[in-house]
Amino acid sequence: MRYNQGIVVMLLLGGLLGCASAPLPPKELIGARKSYARARAGAAAELAPADLQGALEALERAERAFAEGRGLAEARDLAYLAERRAQLAEALGRTAALERQRGAALQAYAEVQIARSRKRAPAIEPAEPRKPQEKAPAQASAPERSLMILNRR
Repeated sequence: MRYNQGIVVMLLLGGLLGCASAPLPPKELIGARKSYARARAGAAAELAPADLQGALEALERAERAFAEGRGLAEARDLAYLAERRAQLAEALGRTAALERQRGAALQAYAEVQIARSRKRAPAIEPAEPRKPQEKAPAQASAPERSLMILNRR
């Protein structure tokens, strides 16, 4: 019985050591994963899909470099690039979303201004046609204006 317990303990310790010996991903790779997840959950998925795809491809290259053990420095460098691409995609998605909001706000503002100007504008009534020989007071010469004023009285 004691022999079986010793084997079980050795197997458990071996399993724990086996799990502990797997290298942890570098912090750059973890950061790249988080940045990509944040970009994918944001506006970039709809408004900047090409940039998001570029970030995914860069992240996959970093993941492969880490998994294949090509070197920690290479995996870190690729993860750094992947994180920056994800951040760029996220920023471009936010910018596009804000541009949409700005366009909608400008359109709403223009509609309000048009409605306000229509309310303020007086109704245009057709003017009475003038007689051809009659000049407007501003168009008449000084002596004609004085005659027009005298005729009105």
